[in-house]
Amino acid sequence: MTQSHSYPHRPVTTQPAYDLIVVGAGGVGSAAAYHAARRGHRVLLLEQFTIGHTRGSSHGGSRIIRYTHDRLGDTAQMPATFALWRELEQLSGVALLQMTGGLYIGSMDEPWLRRSREALTALGFPFRLLSGDDLAAAYPQWRFAPDWVAVEQNDSGILAASTCVATLAAQAQRFGAQLREQTPVANITPDGDGVIVRTAAGETLRSDRAILAAGPWSSRFLRELVNFTVPLRVTHQQVAYFAARDVAAHSVGRFPLFIVTEAPHFYGFPIFERAGLVKVALEQSEVTVDPDGPRAVDSDLLDRLCALVAQHLPGLDPTPLHVETCLYTETPTREFVIDRHPDHAQIVIAAGFSGRGFKHTIAVGHLLVDLATHPAGDYALPFWQNSYALGRFAPKSAPTHTYDP
Repeated sequence: MTQSHSYPHRPVTTQPAYDLIVVGAGGVGSAAAYHAARRGHRVLLLEQFTIGHTRGSSHGGSRIIRYTHDRLGDTAQMPATFALWRELEQLSGVALLQMTGGLYIGSMDEPWLRRSREALTALGFPFRLLSGDDLAAAYPQWRFAPDWVAVEQNDSGILAASTCVATLAAQAQRFGAQLREQTPVANITPDGDGVIVRTAAGETLRSDRAILAAGPWSSRFLRELVNFTVPLRVTHQQVAYFAARDVAAHSVGRFPLFIVTEAPHFYGFPIFERAGLVKVALEQSEVTVDPDGPRAVDSDLLDRLCALVAQHLPGLDPTPLHVETCLYTETPTREFVIDRHPDHAQIVIAAGFSGRGFKHTIAVGHLLVDLATHPAGDYALPFWQNSYALGRFAPKSAPTHTYDP
């Protein structure tokens, strides 16, 4: 049974202090604040912890950015997304993006790898398909089944995640945004044509618009905001750092970032964050967690990862020297939620980005500000995709919104 929610439609009696309040200052929220402030809006960015905290999904020294996707829409957006990151580098003077090239590895008919080749081909983006023999000859650092292939695509690199978030927040403030850390939000409610944001400390803040970008904590707000369930799943993830026996062979220029698309899915980077260490991670979807719960390394998951490293990366010592934990927040299809509230367009919702979302954050922030500032029915916006629509989760008996940008 779905809940029903009613909100008072009384006029706001006090002039809102802000044009836009952004709740959550991870990658998505900080990007939204940056774009909105740069456009001249009065922006308040609220963060329950501090910029760069390690409780969510936006921290760490490296995230993959790539043209190679199995969805045509995602692939098509990447040149513009890269351009936004490069523009931020120029504005800030901070290096954020290290190009490395990428290898995407699996069997010839593996669905993700096949769809990715089709998307790259359809858009005219160059790549090279390596046979198992080609892969072994060009990249002896890996050891895979001889009948596997690899898509080699040069438009792949590393974003320095924590540095990106700090830079987005700093540039938002440079353009006039206010940042308040250690400010948990209790609830967000529509108020006439505006929005009221109440903090956990009891403070009432008023704004014309609000963007919810609460990461793993999104469901707590969504249960109050919408009258149907938005299926977000928060899972435990971890990454480990392994010593390279031959540092040069595992450095940028000789060791591209890689994604193994066959199950069990694992991925890794050249030496980047930590001297002499290669970062590798195994994706898992079994262990769901409370985002406010304790964090601990999952020893079973780590043992599985070490076994994969020993099997496929013979140049690494399979005993890690460092392990970090983080969270994924995903919908069942891993497609993002980016949309206006179905009844209160002044509230814009962004959720479900973990696992593949960090590379997109600067473009998502751009889209969120467009959704917040354009008329409610306008979806003819850069970076919009129909798969983002919130209404896809509404029960068939409930009103739904169809968008045709």
